[in-house]
Amino acid sequence: MSNPAPESPPAAKSPAPPLISVVVVNYNCLKWLDRFFPSLEQQTIFGQTEIILVDNTSTDGSAEICEKKMVSWPNGVFLQTGGNYGFGGGSNRGAKIAHGKYLFFLNPDVWLENDCLEKLCARAEAEKLRVGCPLVLDYDTDAIQTRGSSGFDLFGNVIPVTLDENPGQIFSVGTFFFFERELFAKVGGFDDEFFLYNEEMDLSWRAWIAGEPVTLFTTARIHHQAASAGQRFVENRTNAKRRFYANRNQLQTLLKNAHGPLFLLVLTQLMLITAEAIAGAVISRSFSFVNWALFKPLAECWRLRHHIAQQRRRNRALRRHGDFWFLGRFFRFKFGRITDLKNLLGRRVKVDPIK
Repeated sequence: MSNPAPESPPAAKSPAPPLISVVVVNYNCLKWLDRFFPSLEQQTIFGQTEIILVDNTSTDGSAEICEKKMVSWPNGVFLQTGGNYGFGGGSNRGAKIAHGKYLFFLNPDVWLENDCLEKLCARAEAEKLRVGCPLVLDYDTDAIQTRGSSGFDLFGNVIPVTLDENPGQIFSVGTFFFFERELFAKVGGFDDEFFLYNEEMDLSWRAWIAGEPVTLFTTARIHHQAASAGQRFVENRTNAKRRFYANRNQLQTLLKNAHGPLFLLVLTQLMLITAEAIAGAVISRSFSFVNWALFKPLAECWRLRHHIAQQRRRNRALRRHGDFWFLGRFFRFKFGRITDLKNLLGRRVKVDPIK
């Protein structure tokens, strides 16, 4: 009688995928790392979290520190891009290698309250939510910095949520996105062509087009350096190159996502940036400001016309809400850049030369 074959050893269990992947895009953020990393490590669901640190070729020594930290964490991944692809481009590269059910996109100039990730995921799981953002507070205080935008104005500018509003759903996030990974891929992620400014408005618009509400997770709290650091708010400063990116991407957002009557916002936005370009040229005493703020954005939109057409085809396949739905839900009889206008009229704007 033959001996029975020996039993095969039980197959090793593969580790469970993380619940959430935090994708952090670093570019010369050395001074913020000492507070940022501990706030991640102290998260109540740190063991269910994947940390992907994407570095856009920093030159301040932060890349080396980030790589060393990620090597020391079993759930850490370091990705060097080899260039500077902006927040959106860096985020997309991190998202491609992420394994979590959810994605949370950050810069290192923040610190998270220790239950932030848990509250984001718990509410998303309980209410089947797929897109949103946390409550963003000042870096050193609990003062509210942004709760996103409640809608858009006659020029297509976003209208910030005011203190007396309590929206459950918003038109656009203010800064940092929380996104279900499968949906992020479905709507195309961030637009790599943006580089700076308006990434969050464009992506929020596409989420709504796909029929997914953008939710403000008010109990998940994050502290961001922009307002409390104060430097960019001591004086209202701009420069021609900054206006180039902001104006080009605002036009791109409208050209990509408008479906019918909202194409009129392209014309009103052109009127607005024309006035802005002339005012900037007067303040800076340089006609080149008109070139950077008006003519170059228009030329770039023409150069990107095939990209814009491709994005419009993607939206057509995703579309669940049209322009009349957006007008009824999000159009506001306000001016989204009223603070900029007041600063301009009060001669509190300075135009810096391009470096």
